[in-house]
Amino acid sequence: MEIDDHLLGAAAPGLRTVLADTALPSLRLTVGGACAPDTPATRLGGVPLLAPDADWPRSPSGDAQSFLGQLNCDDVNAGLGAAILPPGTVLGFFYDWIEQRWGFDPADAGYWHVTATPLAAAAPVAGQAEESFTARAVTSALVCTVPGLDEPPVGAVRTDRHWWRRRDPVEDFYDALENDEEIPVHRVFGWPDLVQGPMQLECQLAANGIHHGNPAGVEGARVEELTPGAGDWLLLWQIDTDDTMDWIWGDSGRLYYWIRRQDLAARRFDQVWLVLQCA
Repeated sequence: MEIDDHLLGAAAPGLRTVLADTALPSLRLTVGGACAPDTPATRLGGVPLLAPDADWPRSPSGDAQSFLGQLNCDDVNAGLGAAILPPGTVLGFFYDWIEQRWGFDPADAGYWHVTATPLAAAAPVAGQAEESFTARAVTSALVCTVPGLDEPPVGAVRTDRHWWRRRDPVEDFYDALENDEEIPVHRVFGWPDLVQGPMQLECQLAANGIHHGNPAGVEGARVEELTPGAGDWLLLWQIDTDDTMDWIWGDSGRLYYWIRRQDLAARRFDQVWLVLQCA
């Protein structure tokens, strides 16, 4: 969720402190006009840039995955003002458009891929998936994001609610920030724009073999052991439903590519976990 710094003053003191302490920078991407399908710049759609010996990503079913877009790491680092992604590299994001796995089942692994290719060795590869998308240029803007209403940091300041209070000042604050313009929200890093609930623990469990889409999975014996690691997960790229791109995720939902801090530092983009949320 994006927020102008001056809006923090409208929050109650406890909430204002939490938001100030947990705010994260993010690059908000806005889709522009059509562009060359093989440009090395950050874009949505088009054709991927892969190493000459790289295979087109495929799902466990054998189907070729759809290429959704790419992040030029130099573009992202310049926008954020920090060398977070590997320089001179392009990250390609793939997803099984036909299956549209949700990410709460460990068996969903392999139905998405993120490739990391040095630009010096990258070359365009013709589409092999059933679905392909027109290349669109994007513009980026550095924004400040804060945890959503249902994220644990915000929940900590809502513990004093009582049944006789008709209005919750924390909810009032978030209601005032609602974006009713229905503009797609594509973003790199930062806090996610939740459609359902927080995802860090979901990623941690599913990526470690625990199905959390039912009570048995959530109550498994390993959950307590794994839960502290939920804080390691970072949003890498949030890709929204977007009419301009002719794509829709579930019921007008969003895709969220997540990566652990240690995997990001080690450049292990093969360890990315994906979550699909929709209303």
